[in-house]
Amino acid sequence: MSLFRLKRIPLYFDKISARVNLHDMTFVPAVMIFFLVVNTTLSLSALEMQLLSYAVLAMVIASFLVMLTLVMRDKEITSLGFMYFLFLFFLFAMTVVNVNDIKNDVYNSIAIGLMLLLMRYYRNRMSMVLKSFTIAFTVCMWLNLLHLVTHPLLWLVEDYKDGTGYLLGDNYNQMGCRMIVALAVNLMTIRYSRIWLFNFIAMAVVVIASLAMVGSMTALSMVSVFLLFCLLPTAKLRKVCIYGLFTIFVLFQVFVVFNGRGLEDNELAVYIVEDVLKKDLTFTHRTYMWESAVDVIEQSPIWGWGFADNDWYKSNMASFGIGPHNFILAILIHGGIFLLSVYFIICGKVVKAIHPFMEDKRMQQLVFSVVCLWVMSLMEMYPYSIMFFSLSLLYYSRYLYEDEDGRRLILD
Repeated sequence: MSLFRLKRIPLYFDKISARVNLHDMTFVPAVMIFFLVVNTTLSLSALEMQLLSYAVLAMVIASFLVMLTLVMRDKEITSLGFMYFLFLFFLFAMTVVNVNDIKNDVYNSIAIGLMLLLMRYYRNRMSMVLKSFTIAFTVCMWLNLLHLVTHPLLWLVEDYKDGTGYLLGDNYNQMGCRMIVALAVNLMTIRYSRIWLFNFIAMAVVVIASLAMVGSMTALSMVSVFLLFCLLPTAKLRKVCIYGLFTIFVLFQVFVVFNGRGLEDNELAVYIVEDVLKKDLTFTHRTYMWESAVDVIEQSPIWGWGFADNDWYKSNMASFGIGPHNFILAILIHGGIFLLSVYFIICGKVVKAIHPFMEDKRMQQLVFSVVCLWVMSLMEMYPYSIMFFSLSLLYYSRYLYEDEDGRRLILD
């Protein structure tokens, strides 16, 4: 393609956006969001729906190019946006250097990029964005329940239970992260009408039923805790729960996950896990995978190994499962201390941005959903698209609030 044609592409999109005001439209961004959620949530290719999977991916890529052109017209980038870009760019660079899973890393980055661009461009129309995400997630949750009902061998027969074939994430352990963000985004729409409240109740029933069917106890426990949290009457009590659960997350990550099999040598830990919690001390062999992950990280602690695929994990880690089964360890494997530092900076900027609104009940509930997701990620390696969606939802929900003059708060 010639340089002349490259210069004309942005001009072409500018003419389209001048004729059709995409910012004020609802149908087009809603369609983009629907395909984004389907692409991020449903494992169509794993269920041998290749043609449909390619079609959804094509729509996501096309939507990304359109939104990128629209946002680039502003010729500005926020500090948070730059940190997201740095995270994805560094992850891609390390993937190329280590000749790892480049294709899936690119697809992953495009999905995350589209999500960020949609929220950025329509930040002053967050009600439309939230409703569109809620509708898309609702469809996916019901389709998942239908898939479970029509494929009972997935959860009734023990030999099939740990395998693939699940609609949400292709594995029953991947269902919970998608479900809790679905509940969280639906929760933010309740303010608009009772229809969204009824939808939230119905979705909660679908989620609990689905998790109970497959026996994902970690996800079922955290989703139940989140739903109970939504019923707490006072802001003070909700804050105590947020800080308390976050403290548990940090302590478990530092003193349990990073210890790996070393946990077995701690008498107090053995007593708490086996006698008090009545759990397997290895957390279903996860301590072996955590220890194996730490060994891999120590070989390249600063830069990591790039976006890894299943073959890489099988060749370089313990064979009890695929990957480290812990989100923080996954970041360290993919990009080392540098990538983890960027992730922490992103989290810090999000917390700073929402701090003025922490007295609001809905914001507290949204924060608690993120903390629940982090606790669940102690035992699983969740996709970046889901983890970043929860943070972006938290960050851009602040645009729902108005100042005393009734004007939208623009805090960038």
